[in-house]
Amino acid sequence: MIRLVLSGVVLLGPLACVSVATGSGPNADMSVEDGATVGDVPAVASFTAEQADRGAQVFSRVCSACHGVNEFRGPIFSMTWMAEPVGHLFEHISSNMPEDRPGSLSPEEYAAVVAHFLRENGRQPGERELPADAELLRTIRW
Repeated sequence: MIRLVLSGVVLLGPLACVSVATGSGPNADMSVEDGATVGDVPAVASFTAEQADRGAQVFSRVCSACHGVNEFRGPIFSMTWMAEPVGHLFEHISSNMPEDRPGSLSPEEYAAVVAHFLRENGRQPGERELPADAELLRTIRW
């Protein structure tokens, strides 16, 4: 596994191994491969254009007071977050953001912000919204 250390932060490189946790329960024994699904949820991130639009509005209204959208796209963002399941970013922002009111947005708003980040990183919208469920998001890759 390639690791890049930048200012004390360990970033996983694009050649890093990606493992997808499937959790426990009825789908625990399912393998997740490109195009596969876990239960009724796609293993690869899917979001709608409308959801990403809502996320852009939430980002503009809440997040942009401290963050620029450029922080959430490009190679450093990719190396930091995209080697992990989508749920890791969802859990991080829903537990820690906004800094002055962590967890104050609805799960749907946090999922919409993640959908906005997906679109900002070149992912194309689909027909299914990104779920607002941390457990399901842990099974979904970028």
